[in-house]
Amino acid sequence: MVANWLSGQKKGTSVGASRIQGNYATFQEWYWKREIASGASEEDIKAYPTIQVILAMSEWVKLGRPT
Repeated sequence: MVANWLSGQKKGTSVGASRIQGNYATFQEWYWKREIASGASEEDIKAYPTIQVILAMSEWVKLGRPT
């Protein structure tokens, strides 16, 4: 579903759902490790507002999508 939505948002090379899911899983792993290392609990992370997660995703992309 997300891949279909994305394909309508940006012109250019299409991206398969598996690739999107893989990138998102990599981001989540990086993000959770980072947040737990900074003292957040799992409950804290689950309660973060969406904008905080989106900003972290932008940071992750700028850093070259670290694992």
